[in-house]
Amino acid sequence: MFVLDLSVENWIDNFNQEEVIETSSWNQIETAIKELNGKNKTLVTIGAENQTYMSIGGGAEGRYVVTATFDNLDFHVLVNFLKPDNKVEKLVVGGQEGNYLAKMCVDLLPCLLAARTFAESVKLDSLLSWEEDKSLVGV
Repeated sequence: MFVLDLSVENWIDNFNQEEVIETSSWNQIETAIKELNGKNKTLVTIGAENQTYMSIGGGAEGRYVVTATFDNLDFHVLVNFLKPDNKVEKLVVGGQEGNYLAKMCVDLLPCLLAARTFAESVKLDSLLSWEEDKSLVGV
């Protein structure tokens, strides 16, 4: 495993009781992702070295948003091109409700595949579809 830490948000009222687990295993990462519910658990971040990390958010109704960066400047988002470009879905990520393009809201299986590949090799899974996340450019 190349991942150095696992961060799990747990919102109680308006306070984040974040848990950081050093040198996490795949089982811990998978469990944390499967516990995302879009209510109190809305974001999991797996980090490697040099500002490299993947964030998985949401979880309500089996929908997740997966983003990754290797430099904290350019971000990539996992997409499902079978969903329409112009449709928007609401998800709670990081404790806040937001509007996300439907193609950015993926099911659990591709989410887990993306996370496992990233955790084991610090790469984006080439079998999945990724786009540059323009909403985070210049932030």
